[in-house]
Amino acid sequence: MFGGHNFRFRHQSTTLGCPMTFSLFIPASPASNLPVLYWLSGLTCNDENFITKAAAAHGIALVAPDTSPRT
Repeated sequence: MFGGHNFRFRHQSTTLGCPMTFSLFIPASPASNLPVLYWLSGLTCNDENFITKAAAAHGIALVAPDTSPRT
């Protein structure tokens, strides 16, 4: 919609003892000193819900972890 790249990562959480996921959005033309917003959603959201609805047009990087263990 606004251009840029959305990446999705999965890792094994040693704290939770299960796989966890997070998404990262980088604008198409990032500034050299890119601000970053870390968004922790509630239990009914996951990392994809926020990224797809976020205001990416503001030229910031968005990091959105899935805050609910899915196992």
